[in-house]
Amino acid sequence: MGSTGEPDRKRRHFSSVSPAAGTKKQPALACSEDKKLDFNVLQFQNQKLVQQVEAQKVEYSALESKYHLLEEKERNFDETLVVSKNSWERLVGDLESCSVCTSGHADGVVDDTSCHMLEDGACCPMEDDFLSRLLETGATESCSDIISPSQMKEDLWTSQTNTKNILRDTISSVNYMWRVHEEAVSALLATLSEDEFDKQLQKTANDLQVEVRNFQVALRDLHLKHRILADKVQNHRDIDAKHKATYKRLAVDLTETVAELKESNCKLANLKAQKDGARGTPFLFPTLGDKQTGSNKVRDRQKELQDLESTLKEMKDLVASRLVEIRGLHEGRIEILKKLASLQNALRDAKALSSSQAFLLLNDQLEKSKTEMDQCRTALEKLQVEKDSFIWHEKEVNLKADLADVSQRVAAFSESQIAELEQDLQKLLEERVMLETKLEEATGESGRKQIIAEFKALLSTLPKEMGAMQTELSKYKEVASEIHSLRAEVQSFSSVVDKKVNELESLSSICTNQLSEIKRLHAVVQDLKESDQELKLILEMYQRESTDSREVMESRDMEYKAWAHVQSLKSSLDEHKLELRVKEAIEAEAISQQRLATAEAKIADLRQNLECTGRSICKSSEILKSKHEEGESYLSEIESIGQAYEDMQTQNQHLLQQVTERDDYNIKLVMEGLKARHSYDALYSEIHNMDKKVQHTSSFLDLLHQKVARFDDQLKNWSDQVGRLAEDGWQNSSSIEDAQRRLTDIQSAYLHRRQLLNEKQSKVEESRIRVAEVLVELEEERFSKKRTEEGLEVAYRKATCLRGNTKGSTVLEKLKQEIREYKGILKCNICHDRQKEVVIAKCFHLFCDQCVHRTLESRHRKCPTCGVSFGPNDVKPVYI
Repeated sequence: MGSTGEPDRKRRHFSSVSPAAGTKKQPALACSEDKKLDFNVLQFQNQKLVQQVEAQKVEYSALESKYHLLEEKERNFDETLVVSKNSWERLVGDLESCSVCTSGHADGVVDDTSCHMLEDGACCPMEDDFLSRLLETGATESCSDIISPSQMKEDLWTSQTNTKNILRDTISSVNYMWRVHEEAVSALLATLSEDEFDKQLQKTANDLQVEVRNFQVALRDLHLKHRILADKVQNHRDIDAKHKATYKRLAVDLTETVAELKESNCKLANLKAQKDGARGTPFLFPTLGDKQTGSNKVRDRQKELQDLESTLKEMKDLVASRLVEIRGLHEGRIEILKKLASLQNALRDAKALSSSQAFLLLNDQLEKSKTEMDQCRTALEKLQVEKDSFIWHEKEVNLKADLADVSQRVAAFSESQIAELEQDLQKLLEERVMLETKLEEATGESGRKQIIAEFKALLSTLPKEMGAMQTELSKYKEVASEIHSLRAEVQSFSSVVDKKVNELESLSSICTNQLSEIKRLHAVVQDLKESDQELKLILEMYQRESTDSREVMESRDMEYKAWAHVQSLKSSLDEHKLELRVKEAIEAEAISQQRLATAEAKIADLRQNLECTGRSICKSSEILKSKHEEGESYLSEIESIGQAYEDMQTQNQHLLQQVTERDDYNIKLVMEGLKARHSYDALYSEIHNMDKKVQHTSSFLDLLHQKVARFDDQLKNWSDQVGRLAEDGWQNSSSIEDAQRRLTDIQSAYLHRRQLLNEKQSKVEESRIRVAEVLVELEEERFSKKRTEEGLEVAYRKATCLRGNTKGSTVLEKLKQEIREYKGILKCNICHDRQKEVVIAKCFHLFCDQCVHRTLESRHRKCPTCGVSFGPNDVKPVYI
């Protein structure tokens, strides 16, 4: 592609070769096609490079916008860092000043031991922890820009020494304050009594604890904020470095692509210039022959003239096609110029509008009105926020008061209930003592004591067993209720599945109906097409077989044409309707398919749920069976226990009959006394409960009355606030109406001025259009002049070529030179000995077979002329 000597000769000689020449002219055609392909490849590569450059420009603009956003964020971070740094420096300065002041006072009083301890640096663990926390991130000097490591170490050392000095001064001042405090306490010990001293000590201790806690919390908050800011700054630096690297890489890529574009543009321009030169200067040459003798010169000249005529015809065809292409390109250029003129006019109009005084005034007025509207909105928002905060504060205060009242009343009620329960317990204890005494009196005899002990043991064991059985029965009942709920869920799921199946069936029926309609419509369309074809055939038959006069034929033709037009319109209407129906049917089919898919998905989910529920039902049924079996076993055990209990009861009855025969009268008296006592206690407890309920209801009514009174007060306050807000809203609405009136006035003035501007712009556009038309006419005249000059040059060249052909002696020498040149062209460009036998399919360059095999055997398989890489499959044989 970069060679200039031999390809120029190829282009010069092979541009005018005729297709009627023999097989010896094929290399020239191959070379011309080779150059055309080179030009097309270059153009394609140029287009690809342009597309890549545009894509990289888009990426570059996107990255630039991201870079600007990150720069803005960096500015905000820098501002916050500056503020934090200033505040930190102020804090350090205040600490230094305070520590210096306090250390000056404390130096005279502090002991040698404490000074020695501080100078040695053997501080308490709390101080070490505080120092490590402060010096963990290296204070605010770590937030600055990148510095050398030695300078960083020096800054760290200086900051650490400063902070240590400050901390030593503060610790010494704290020790001094503690000593002063101890002295004051010792002085107060002598003056104050013990009670007053204890109270004051407690107060001071509590105050000091609160201050120390607040100080610790503030220090922790500051440390956390410092850490967060340091992390953010580091992340921001990393992101900034990444973006700078990508920015540089994209800039380098852009420069490389721009350089490649420029090179490809230069190559294109060179190729175009060479092509134009090859077109403009055709060299006419005769066909190649073997050996010419003096006897057949006439025949050779006749053949040469025929070849020249054929080449002239080809050149004329080429010139005509190129002229058509040039005219098309010129028309396209004129259209582009018109578009450019219109765009320039539009840009000028937009610039004139934006730079006009009326537009600027309107912009200023609009901005003022916007600022006023924003101020009104901010005022309204502030009022609403204040109103909401006030309402929430009132609600919180009322809730706190209600909770306090409720808690007080609950405490009082609980205390009263506790007192009543204590009284009941005392009564029950007294009754128990009485019953124990009576039982001891009743069980005086020895035999009776044994029977009663056995009876008591049975009575004590039976309620426990009965309670256990009741708990197990309650568990079984719960399991049975869960099974019932599971069955209900299964039934609900089955009903849902049935509904979905019905919906699916309905949708499938709708789909089948729509498909049948579509098929029917297709059949109707086919029938209509067939009828239309038949009618056309009948029309043709009538037109051919008609033998009437011309007027009748013309009238019939008009009638047939009108009827055919009507029929075509009807058929187009029917086809349009059918297309609409088909589109609707297709859309309905798509919707139904979507619904079917969703319904199938839901059915699959429901089936999975059904399977899960079925499994859970099987498990629960198995559990129920096992529980039923356990229940039956327990029932059999209960029956056996009941039978034993009945046997024991029969024995006890016999024994009790013996006892009752002796002490029946005493037991009757005791039972009557107990019944009377129980009835009295029940009546007393009912009366007491009624009194409690009455008290509780009265207290609840008092609470409700108080809440009603509070709600009334709140309603009054809210009504007052609503009135105030209504007044504020009325004032704001009046201000908004004034602003709207101003806007309408501004808009009317703007419209009036816009009309004037439009009139002036229309005049300007007319003048610009006239100027553009004049420019277009001038360019057309220039183009026609150029075309005439080129035609004259071509005619002059043809005349000179024909004159040169008339001279026989010079022609033979030229032909011999051209034959030598053609033989040189047919030889290989690498070895210059052998004939060209092989072509590379990628770049269409010709070489001998041995040279190409040599390049294939080497590592770098590239074309020697253009440098395009190729493989063994790209090498094809050529027969010249």
